[in-house]
Amino acid sequence: MKITRHLYLFIILLVFAVSCEDLRQQPVHEYALNNPADVGSRFPNLYQDNTGALYMSWLSHIDEDMYSMEFAIFDDGSWSPERGIKVGTDFFVNWADFPSIVGLDGEAVAAHWLKKIDGGPYAYNVEIAFPGEHILRWQDPITPHLDGTATEHGFVSMEPLSDDRVLAIWLDGRNTEGRGHGEYDDPEKAMTLRSAEVSKDGEINRKRVIDEMVCDCCQTDLVRTDDGFIAVYRGRTTDEIRDILMSRYDQETGEWSDPVAIHDDQWQILACPVNGPRISVSGDYVAVAWYTEADDEPRVLLARSPDGGVTFQEPIVVAEETTVGRADVVMTDQGSSYVSWLRRDEDIGYVMFREVLPNGDLGEAINVGITSSSRSSGFPRMEKVDDSLIFAWTQTEPLVRVRTARVNLW
Repeated sequence: MKITRHLYLFIILLVFAVSCEDLRQQPVHEYALNNPADVGSRFPNLYQDNTGALYMSWLSHIDEDMYSMEFAIFDDGSWSPERGIKVGTDFFVNWADFPSIVGLDGEAVAAHWLKKIDGGPYAYNVEIAFPGEHILRWQDPITPHLDGTATEHGFVSMEPLSDDRVLAIWLDGRNTEGRGHGEYDDPEKAMTLRSAEVSKDGEINRKRVIDEMVCDCCQTDLVRTDDGFIAVYRGRTTDEIRDILMSRYDQETGEWSDPVAIHDDQWQILACPVNGPRISVSGDYVAVAWYTEADDEPRVLLARSPDGGVTFQEPIVVAEETTVGRADVVMTDQGSSYVSWLRRDEDIGYVMFREVLPNGDLGEAINVGITSSSRSSGFPRMEKVDDSLIFAWTQTEPLVRVRTARVNLW
């Protein structure tokens, strides 16, 4: 059969279109970005400071119960060598509650991790440390909560107040001490969200309770705005509604505003979904991304504010059905947002992202990397550096290791 020139061109275009669709489902290996995290590294976190420098922290498994916390800085297109912060056998290692580091003016300001304490398998404290005179040596850690109970303290978020002081928020379980299964719904025995300003000289000031009853094990997030700070977290009501709330911190008074819901999801769940919100700010633009299963529909939602978080537009569904959440978000100066999430296909997890345009239109979902859909893969993280998105996640096969990738936006 004779193939005409037009039919031939049509076949070529069809093959090209199918090939492009296949490529969108494949990891963007051409954007792979080497980093100093070695085999055994896991649970990365990303933080970008006011200069654009990107800090990545992670835990490395050394032997048996021995771990080390390390970090590196991505600047001028490459990663610095890894730098150690702490080595020990007393880390509380958890796939959802992992260490972090924050910086200012291109220098590390503080790091946090969790320390196991006596009293039970989920008894641990928050520890915050500041660099010493030499960056390779860190000062003795400071515990920002002084209750002394053998309960859970974690899911920390920090922001620098200066080069030697941070604002920290964390989930605080002091009221849960001795709580039995029949008392789980007792508001007086609930997990709380608390904050403090912690300084390098060991001072702990402005200790505050942000919320008296919150979800037990969902991540928090904290961001600086022109008017102070905004904290986002998963709340909890006596009816077990666990929607995303926000509160503002006034640095002048040291007080938090009354919490308000980002959106009235009405997700009622009798357990913690282990899926906290993420927030990003650019000028007056604020974006919050989170996971919900309200109405038994798994979704990653994005709500945006054009007025610094005073009001939020109706949420946009960014991912659904196959998502397990673990979302992250980046807001741009132009009003676009980038949202990442983990897509599950049986035991395989795909690190995905897409652009949400200012008018709400969705860009194509792009696969950045492959890992496991299990807890061992942790929570992928994303930040924007210049004209690229930088991703970090835990690879689980064939070896456990932190992987990073850079995706050029234009």
